[in-house]
Amino acid sequence: GVLPGITKLKQLVDSGELGKLDYIYSSRLNLGKFRTEENILWSFAPHDISVILLLLNEMPQQVSAHGGCYLHQDIADVTVTTMSFASGVKAHIFVNWLHPYKEQKLVVVGEQKTAVFDDVTPKNKLLLYDYQIQWINEVPVPKRQKPTPIEFTMSVARFPRSSVGLGW
Repeated sequence: GVLPGITKLKQLVDSGELGKLDYIYSSRLNLGKFRTEENILWSFAPHDISVILLLLNEMPQQVSAHGGCYLHQDIADVTVTTMSFASGVKAHIFVNWLHPYKEQKLVVVGEQKTAVFDDVTPKNKLLLYDYQIQWINEVPVPKRQKPTPIEFTMSVARFPRSSVGLGW
């Protein structure tokens, strides 16, 4: 199943609430649960990859991942993955099990609004930022506003199998 907040985020994306999507960033960070059989990419990133593919409903044209091995010589503890899509969207996934505190965030940047899903915070897990960029003397200046919490029910959703082969 899919987390309720991700289901609501998918609805926001599909409805056009964010405008044309430009960029997606996810971070899944924590200290511990060190593995000796698999690296951080295989352990932490598959969920984020699946969510990004669900939101975009397309497969990436290009994928690269770079990491660092610090606890074991051949097992990455930190990786950054970049995905580029035909729609023009870029996505970055940062996973790390050497981070001093737990963080699980997904930021979806559209031309009109940005959505932030924070799976660690106990309330207001999904926030919508309505922002404007004003040009003053040929310099972009953001007009910041307080985010709007987006409510969602806590039931788990199931999506039909995707045309891009997500296996759901």
